[in-house]
Amino acid sequence: MRYAIIIIFAGLLATACNKQIDSVRPLTKIDKEGELASLAGIEETTVGNYSLLQGSGFNSFDVPMHDFAESRGNNVTLQTWGPVDKTTDAFFFRNSSSPTQGNSVDFYRGAYQVIVGINTTLEGIAAMEKTTFSMLTEAEKNRFRYAKGENLFLRAMIYFNLVRVYGKPYYQSAATSPAVIIKTSSDIKDVPERSSVKQVYDFIIGDLQTAAQLMKAPVNKTNAFASTAAAWSLLSRAYLYMGGSAAAPDAAANQRAIEYADSVIDHSGGKYILLQGEAYSKMFADDELGTIGRANGTTNKELIFAYDNAAGGSSLGQFYHYDAIYNVGATFLPSASFKSLLVTGDVRGTFLKLNPNSGFVETTKFLVLPEAWLTRAPYIYFRLAELYLNRAEAYAKLGNTAKAKENLAAIHTRAGLPASDVDNLAAQDVLAAVLKERRIELAFEGHNSFDYFRNGLPMTRTAADNNGTALTIQPTDPKVVLELPKN
Repeated sequence: MRYAIIIIFAGLLATACNKQIDSVRPLTKIDKEGELASLAGIEETTVGNYSLLQGSGFNSFDVPMHDFAESRGNNVTLQTWGPVDKTTDAFFFRNSSSPTQGNSVDFYRGAYQVIVGINTTLEGIAAMEKTTFSMLTEAEKNRFRYAKGENLFLRAMIYFNLVRVYGKPYYQSAATSPAVIIKTSSDIKDVPERSSVKQVYDFIIGDLQTAAQLMKAPVNKTNAFASTAAAWSLLSRAYLYMGGSAAAPDAAANQRAIEYADSVIDHSGGKYILLQGEAYSKMFADDELGTIGRANGTTNKELIFAYDNAAGGSSLGQFYHYDAIYNVGATFLPSASFKSLLVTGDVRGTFLKLNPNSGFVETTKFLVLPEAWLTRAPYIYFRLAELYLNRAEAYAKLGNTAKAKENLAAIHTRAGLPASDVDNLAAQDVLAAVLKERRIELAFEGHNSFDYFRNGLPMTRTAADNNGTALTIQPTDPKVVLELPKN
């Protein structure tokens, strides 16, 4: 398809020492007076920007981002223990800047490829606003506004992932801690200085607030595309990350995290619901043969924004599933520590499956119509359960035990567990219970390691999960923050 190549950029290299972005060469040049001079062209390039989120082909974004979130946590262990390589570099906290020894170079390059594509599209949008926008019909203006909102949302999401990988946790001197370059143009000669963690978060929030308003335009899209609710979801998550450590929470940020979660849960007109019973079980059930239709995540009412892999598949599948035909996959397996959290009666225990070809217990969250090492499962960026857990955590940090328990119970009981588990919690134990629930409910969805470090908590692996030697990484350990790739 034309949009799949129109904004793919090759050769984007970045350096940490001189902060240069070298040689951005589009494979198919975008002409601001051509493709981006029409509404159809803007919509095509916007879809192209989405396509760069998928971890297949030569561009990488979701695979390395997922790697940093999950393999640096304690929900996974390695299938095979051997010399450190590209897929295990993050697990070992080696943080290599070599393109063959770690995922950092691919992620950094991939992230800025998306950003440059988005900035190019936004420049075309800005040019149209000054010229032909007034000649559009009202319906066309709404589509135009929505596309602008989508691009601002995507840019904010990319920067959020960059700052949580290359910046210290927010509570650690955000105003002075260096993060990443904020690039708002497509001009490769425009290379600003690195911004602080706080400056990047401020930029993210500004883009999201504008995007949320623009995407209120009456345009109907599935959850495979951004929306006002997706922008609110990321705002809730961003403020949660800004909410201070468990020991010293920031009341204002936690209140904002609650307000944006409220917006999604209570003010989306019932568009999103917490799936219950069989519907919840099927959301992450084994669908290796495609009999329950999990590949079509666009109709799932709990998903707020999820990349649709149904047509092409993402190489993320190789992380968790062993393919006997090609003898590849299952780099990471659910850890003994994680499996010990799943008590009798917890529906989420059914989201693990013994692979008879290997003897490995795997997560079924990505076991959807696998093709070699690919998965056709939707890649979930935001779903409603996270918003409940965001509220529970923020309320716990604000000392509102009753509200924290109310939101925690919605997730805990949905999993088939008794409400008394939550009702009987002492006030001082509520936050720990919420974080445990996040660990189980959102397992393998890109949250695990960050939930420790942003809260000022150590991440500990048991000996059973770390080749016989227990490991603890403190949130202030320099290894928590990846260095910008040098080449």
